[in-house]
Amino acid sequence: MILIEMKQVTKTYKKIAVIRTLDLAIEKGEIAGIIGPNGVGKSTLLNMMSGLVKPDKGEVIFDGKPVIQYRSSIGFVPQEIALYQDLTVMDNLKFFAGIYGLKKNDYKERTGYIIEKMELQGQEGKKVRELSGGMKRRLNIGVELLKNPKVLIMDEPTVGIDLSARAGIMKLLEKINAEGITIVFTGHYMSELSDFCTKFYFIKNGSIELSGSLEEIFLKHKGSKNLETVYRNVFDE
Repeated sequence: MILIEMKQVTKTYKKIAVIRTLDLAIEKGEIAGIIGPNGVGKSTLLNMMSGLVKPDKGEVIFDGKPVIQYRSSIGFVPQEIALYQDLTVMDNLKFFAGIYGLKKNDYKERTGYIIEKMELQGQEGKKVRELSGGMKRRLNIGVELLKNPKVLIMDEPTVGIDLSARAGIMKLLEKINAEGITIVFTGHYMSELSDFCTKFYFIKNGSIELSGSLEEIFLKHKGSKNLETVYRNVFDE
């Protein structure tokens, strides 16, 4: 069943078409990887998909209705750490729970879930600026889980952290996906994407150039044995 659908979507900035008549459909429970080099419109695509930016033309549909009606069901994790550095882990969760309108009982339940699910035990009283890069990324994701979202959309959620921390976050995201949360994210580590995603979307010239499961993509690009080779073929690198 399709959860997110983009129909003939176009977005222009300063007379430059960043996204051009793009069509995209992401199914419930999918782990979707949006792939492309810097500057091809990945962040713009995610912003429209999450309802933060309105397309100039076309439609963005979430669960059968305009995405703007479902903003509260969408978790959006930006590339930048969107946390208060001088507040503790728990104070950040409390602050954002208030922003998202959680009731007291819901707040307690969700924060307990997030601390456990994102493996933040023992970090609750630490200020964000005292956390490692990996822990900050976990909390950044955890804040959006306060919404109990149907989908988690993330713009390069593992950028700037070491291999071990990245692997840890990917394992946690797999557990979240296993609970029924659809995941959409961008990244530049092809081996990481290939092990994690169930479907891939290559964006080029503002549209989806190539999409499918790993097996489907290898069939379309015969001779390719890994995602890095496909990437070079698609983007002529």
